[in-house]
Amino acid sequence: MAELTAATVARIIGGVVSDDLQERSIEALARTVSAAIADSEAVRIGVRGPLSLFEPLKASLGDRAANLDFTEAAGFDLTVTIDETVFETRIAEWSASLSEVLS
Repeated sequence: MAELTAATVARIIGGVVSDDLQERSIEALARTVSAAIADSEAVRIGVRGPLSLFEPLKASLGDRAANLDFTEAAGFDLTVTIDETVFETRIAEWSASLSEVLS
């Protein structure tokens, strides 16, 4: 059986933690978007980022997802614009910090 190195363990832990962080970030963003839609007259909501993050957000919003205008963009974060307010997941910053700690 192969011996686990510290780098291998760090990658495994980082992957699990990153998935959990991504899921929690999308859930928090969905709650924010839902609240903004309920409290304002916002008709269209701009969402920019990777499709892999947009799909879970869209699914969590149900019928409200019809208000989303999605633009696919490279990166690790979703950015949502409602009127002049911008919301972002900030997963890239967290990943960079985790990489520094694990290296």
